[in-house]
Amino acid sequence: MELNISVVLPCLNEIRHGYLPRILDNLALQPGKKQIVIVMSPSTDGTYDVITQHAAAADVKLIDTGATNRAQRLTIGIEASQGDVVLLHHPATLLPPDALSQIRQLMANDTVVWGGFRHSFDVDHWLLRFTSWYSTTQRPRWSHILYLDHCIFARRHALNSIGGVPDMDIFEDTALSQALSQFGSPHLVPGTIVTSARRFKERGIYKHAVLNQLLKLMYYAQLDPKKMNWLYEGKSQINVSYNESQKD
Repeated sequence: MELNISVVLPCLNEIRHGYLPRILDNLALQPGKKQIVIVMSPSTDGTYDVITQHAAAADVKLIDTGATNRAQRLTIGIEASQGDVVLLHHPATLLPPDALSQIRQLMANDTVVWGGFRHSFDVDHWLLRFTSWYSTTQRPRWSHILYLDHCIFARRHALNSIGGVPDMDIFEDTALSQALSQFGSPHLVPGTIVTSARRFKERGIYKHAVLNQLLKLMYYAQLDPKKMNWLYEGKSQINVSYNESQKD
């Protein structure tokens, strides 16, 4: 019997990076048995229209929610999904055309519980190439961590046993990986995703890279995720919807 894969796509004002229409096209063309679950927090940029007017909209389970961060949207999607395996789809990342087939082939081995895809950016720069290399070949091996733009996938029983995605405004993917590591190291399929380097371009590649490292130190020092994410996002509200009163 073919493995049923649920794809959970969290959305909050996703027009800015230009990936959403291509993601929907890509998912519609993925072969095999699948379920597409889109979990959307209130958006003001036309995200809802792009989703509902897409040719494959009838095949999408769209959930409107008041969830304030991406972790909550992902957990809502996991709970609403039905697949044996759940793929957590980063909202500014493109999967390879045969992504779901690659997951099925990997998961034919019952000992494999979770994994992700190899990493690349949509901008060619030596530091971004190094970042992708490190994210693909070193971090998963030594710390068992994948970020969400690897499009993490896991068996349902594992996600249920850890209670979904940890409810954090930032580093929810790191905490998720740490929780899933009780089931073993992540396994990478051969395919490579392409993810947006928009944050690097907007802030400056070197400046953003330094900020990323600073935030990692803050995470391991167990500082407040809300304050860390405010430093990361500022007022852009990319992954989290903040009221001014929520900063403190």
